[in-house]
Amino acid sequence: MSIRTIGFGLLALATAGCSSQQVYDSTSELRAQECNKLEPRERADCQQRARTPYPEYSKERAEAAAGAGH
Repeated sequence: MSIRTIGFGLLALATAGCSSQQVYDSTSELRAQECNKLEPRERADCQQRARTPYPEYSKERAEAAAGAGH
């Protein structure tokens, strides 16, 4: 599945009134499948990141945004 296809899927979900968490959760497996295109040594880390639970992802994202603002 291409990044463009995933992007269109995310856009469709977002316009359907889904929350950020619903979109994130519904695309977790798609993101993990995209990791299969990587080299074996990179694949496991990618899949782990792709399946990070939303609360953890959201916290890391907020911390990164706060750090970028300084």
